[in-house]
Amino acid sequence: MNFLKFSLLLLFISLVVGLTPSFFRFAFNNNQTAEVIAFKKTEEVNNVKYILTEKAKIPVYLADTEEKRIKGLGGLNSIPRDYGMFFIFDTSNFLSIWMKDMLFPIDIIWIDENFTIVHLEKNISPDTYPKIFTAPVKARFILELNSGMSDFENYNLKSGEKVFFKK
Repeated sequence: MNFLKFSLLLLFISLVVGLTPSFFRFAFNNNQTAEVIAFKKTEEVNNVKYILTEKAKIPVYLADTEEKRIKGLGGLNSIPRDYGMFFIFDTSNFLSIWMKDMLFPIDIIWIDENFTIVHLEKNISPDTYPKIFTAPVKARFILELNSGMSDFENYNLKSGEKVFFKK
């Protein structure tokens, strides 16, 4: 009986010692996986807001601080197909975007302070980095969508079209 208890104790200790490094790597790993989880398709996440168009309601994540605007979608493998990221700037200006750390192509839509689309760049590849994309007119907001979504039949975004931001 003592041999059985001793064997079980050794098995338990080896499991704890063997699994502990894996657990700590999983629990405290600060990599891409943790960020992608934050971009799951859910309305329960507090930072999901909406851009409303004539035909669609586009769920967006906000980039409303300098830190969020700098990071943007960089480093993420993807976002849900019909979601976007909405960049909010303090004032209108000739806003620029680049594809630094981007891992998937996007459509970029510049929107002025009256919530009118003033410029679109479509199917921008991560390979374009370090090229900088700037609208030819001042804008206050930028909407980034998965590549092709600006032409998606439910969105069909065009220059001159009005959009609305729903908090």
